[in-house]
Amino acid sequence: MPPRSPPSWFEGLTCAEVASLPPAVQFNVPAVTCGMLDQRPPDTIEDGAQAVACDDSRLKYLTDVAKVAGTGVVYARPRFDAADAHLSYAEAMSTPEPAPEYLPPPAPPGLGYVPQGYLPPRRRGRLLWLWVTLSVVALVAVAGGVTAVLLARRWDGKPAVGDAAMTVRMIGSGGAKPAPEAVERTKQILLERLRQLDLQRPTVTAIGAETLLVTVAQKDVERARSVLAPGNLTFRLVQSMTQPQAVEPGCKADAQERVDRATALASAKAKLGSKYDAAVALQAPADGDAAAALSGFEALTCAEVAALPQAVQFNVPGVTCGMLDQRPAGALEDGAQAVACDDSRLKYLTDVAKVAGTDLASAKPELGQQGGGWTVTLGFTSAGQDRWTALTREAMDKGQASGEAAQIAVVIDNHVVTAPIIMAVIPGDAQISGGDLSTRDGANALAATLSHGVLPVRLVIDALETVR
Repeated sequence: MPPRSPPSWFEGLTCAEVASLPPAVQFNVPAVTCGMLDQRPPDTIEDGAQAVACDDSRLKYLTDVAKVAGTGVVYARPRFDAADAHLSYAEAMSTPEPAPEYLPPPAPPGLGYVPQGYLPPRRRGRLLWLWVTLSVVALVAVAGGVTAVLLARRWDGKPAVGDAAMTVRMIGSGGAKPAPEAVERTKQILLERLRQLDLQRPTVTAIGAETLLVTVAQKDVERARSVLAPGNLTFRLVQSMTQPQAVEPGCKADAQERVDRATALASAKAKLGSKYDAAVALQAPADGDAAAALSGFEALTCAEVAALPQAVQFNVPGVTCGMLDQRPAGALEDGAQAVACDDSRLKYLTDVAKVAGTDLASAKPELGQQGGGWTVTLGFTSAGQDRWTALTREAMDKGQASGEAAQIAVVIDNHVVTAPIIMAVIPGDAQISGGDLSTRDGANALAATLSHGVLPVRLVIDALETVR
């Protein structure tokens, strides 16, 4: 019997050689697999030419030239080429199967030689030794059953000796005691976040009505800390921004954990006296002598800073980014204007939140194209997609009317992660870059924080110990 025909030689091509093939060849030759097409170099697909690409179900598409292009830091993303987002008409599609691995048949026994294109004949002796070996292994497994079970046993769900144990205090809305359902929801969210980060031996246990015990392997402590933030994500239209003063003291710690906003504002007014009224009267950020006259804000506690009107937080240089970053969790309300800073210490005044974390359907960490660093791509629910597209349209309209750049601030808790310039109305996903996303761990932590919803309580780590 002659050997089977050898496989196509297309699998021997490099990624660049695959990309250089005519689109018709890429589409019509089954041996040009989806795996090859996905690994083509960036910029393989040109907007002015037909293109061939696959989707996640491994359907292969032949498409027309690009009719709509995506630009900007936050953009709509098709599957293949994130650096050059585009939408095109599908002309045809196929379902190629991966080329089967070519295995030459064994040579017939008794020839005394191996013909070209055949494998050496199978040897019965080798099969016999294989069965003998398997039999011995089975006997050993039966004889040492207890030992085998112990060696194969998986993690039992309990912390191990030497693991890190964090005692975490829960603080409800307005400083109140958390409700039982909020405690249970917090446990679930934290455990899901820890598991998504693939930490070793994560456990979350409630101790009483206001305390959680979180345990992980010692090597994962810092990564576990990163997901203890509330994770309240909002997208807000940037109304104005200013560079705060270079010296950035933080706010003073509050004597009590639970301080309501009205009490904190009354305390701030008492400390500031007439300077509070002068700050409220400002119509723009103060500078020069006016800024120097507004002293005393450095004496405010974090709750008092959070209670100040948004215009005061923005216009007074003495309210620094260090103070704004240290405001209690929940200081920014979705239905009100907000002031927050980014990593470059720019201070932003933003509109009310138009898109929130509840509008998210997914958050996936991805490595940017051409060494662009890590990013987190956000997919929206159906209603969330409509809100996101409407927000980008509002930003474009504002930019055209004012002649200024159209910006949207991506705010998580009290901090602006990024504030990209919007170049067009975006009907697709959003992408977050910058900040702590320069590393894979940072991107994974952010995706884990955003993927499972906002914590209903604020968390404070009271102690870090070792399981004994």
